[in-house]
Amino acid sequence: MKPLHALAVRAAPVWTFFLVAWLPGIALAAEGAAHEEPGLINLNITILIQAINFLILVLLLSKFLFKPLTRFLADRSEGIARALDEAKTAREAAAKAHEEYQARIRETQKEAAAIREQVRLEVDAERQRMLQASREEAQSLVASAKAEIEAETRRAKASLREEAVGLALGAAERPLGRIVNTEDQKRLADQYVRDLESKN
Repeated sequence: MKPLHALAVRAAPVWTFFLVAWLPGIALAAEGAAHEEPGLINLNITILIQAINFLILVLLLSKFLFKPLTRFLADRSEGIARALDEAKTAREAAAKAHEEYQARIRETQKEAAAIREQVRLEVDAERQRMLQASREEAQSLVASAKAEIEAETRRAKASLREEAVGLALGAAERPLGRIVNTEDQKRLADQYVRDLESKN
């Protein structure tokens, strides 16, 4: 069936050319045989032949030109509509993906800001802790130094007192010309210390 159809499709232009080119010639020959006077409308066989030629031309054009052309245009229209639908779907998918990426970016930026804030708070807390530890250590060192200075001062005062008492006793023994006993030494030492403390 297909080979016959293909043969008919190939032979159609030949038959169309034959009908279009030769039938008017046959009609003119027939007209020459029956010579009539030209008028406004002459009803004769040529009109019938021309009408048949026109109908054949319309049928052939319909079969071989209009139907394939309308089928081609319909297929093309469907292809364009399908491509537009696919493009619309792809555009919507791209817009959705873009929105998702934007949401992820915003979420990541929020997380990064939270992490930066957490790190800043931790650094501030560590700085405060280190400052507090430094202050406590400095206060401890100052207190230790003060205690050591006070102890050293007391030792120095005691040493000075003993030396001053020894010198005072030695100086007091000479003019008196006698030996001072322990009770006298104690009394003189206390008096000398009171005198020194009142001067300071």
